[in-house]
Amino acid sequence: MRQLNEQLEKRHRLVMAWNYEKGEQWLNELSGQGLHFKKGGLISNSFVRDESVRYTYRMDYQMGKEGEKLQEYLDLYQDAGWEYVSSFGLTWHYFRKEWQPGEEPQLYTDRESLVMLYKRLQQVFSIMMVVNLILMFVNIINLNTFFTEGLWTLGIPLLILYLSLFALLGFGCWKIQQKVKKLKLHI
Repeated sequence: MRQLNEQLEKRHRLVMAWNYEKGEQWLNELSGQGLHFKKGGLISNSFVRDESVRYTYRMDYQMGKEGEKLQEYLDLYQDAGWEYVSSFGLTWHYFRKEWQPGEEPQLYTDRESLVMLYKRLQQVFSIMMVVNLILMFVNIINLNTFFTEGLWTLGIPLLILYLSLFALLGFGCWKIQQKVKKLKLHI
């Protein structure tokens, strides 16, 4: 519950799912400066200033956790000493522990669980690629009208948008696959 004297400060940053560790690093750096994460968004994030404490933040990707399942999930981390901060959508969940010098606490303490996290992310990217591929084909059929009627100004930007989206999703799948391979080499 927000206190009356609590002033929220906004910071903006886009964190890609395949590189969420950089998002954690950013949150941890801001915590070291006295800014503590309160609520996340796609680009805009809210923080509270308190220089008397420092936290280590971690993010977790879990889909489909609502109601009782969500509470069980949050209780599991609370029992492990993590404080739940907030969630973005129903997928990204933010946790924190009070910072201790020399410690780097992690949500996932074994490689197999981390591989499962990466595979969940990869599965979502793959589904998004298939859905967007279907949408692109449907739109290309409609774009045929744009091209035959000389409306290139609409067709070309839409095609470029789709190709950029596929490149971004494909890059994300590839980056996650590299992380999975690296973990499996160390098992």
